[in-house]
Amino acid sequence: MQKLKKIPTILTSAFTSDPFMEWLFPGSEHQNNVQKWWEYITQASSKNANSQFGIDEENTTASIWGKPKFEKKKNGNNEDLNDFVTFLEPLVGERLPTVLQALYEVNLEHPDEPHWYLQAVGTIPSMQGKGKGATLLRPVLDICDATGLGAYLESSNPRNVSFYYRLGFEISKELILADGEASLTCMWRSPQSP
Repeated sequence: MQKLKKIPTILTSAFTSDPFMEWLFPGSEHQNNVQKWWEYITQASSKNANSQFGIDEENTTASIWGKPKFEKKKNGNNEDLNDFVTFLEPLVGERLPTVLQALYEVNLEHPDEPHWYLQAVGTIPSMQGKGKGATLLRPVLDICDATGLGAYLESSNPRNVSFYYRLGFEISKELILADGEASLTCMWRSPQSP
């Protein structure tokens, strides 16, 4: 549980200069809002039995995975959505409808078939490029391969696409959001043969 508290700080450091986060939280409060975002996401995910967290021993790299869902949810959880809107509104202000629409469009792209969803992986900038992210992701990717399940993610930074290619992910769609103001690269990884 102590390590879980470090995840938002690691992800904030990794995502502060991320293009999607810069669009999501522009302005002077950018870094504080990114920190609040990752605190909220980590806390919300920790309440969900379908989440799996990863953090390396040096506390430099963290990940958040969504485990495969084998049954479709019939109804969304309005309470969770209301909590999310209440959290997000002070951070984005009058941009709330645009931001919610963009996030809704992102969620629509999730594959229907059961898969592992990589919600986030990040390494503090001074430790990037040393293989820490790949090492942290490898155990879940091995599970995908062993169980015949795919993995899915949205890359919020074009610079990271080659990293995901090396792990076996392929681009499934370039998602243009908010009338071209933001974009994400949707990527899918089919299970790999040993």
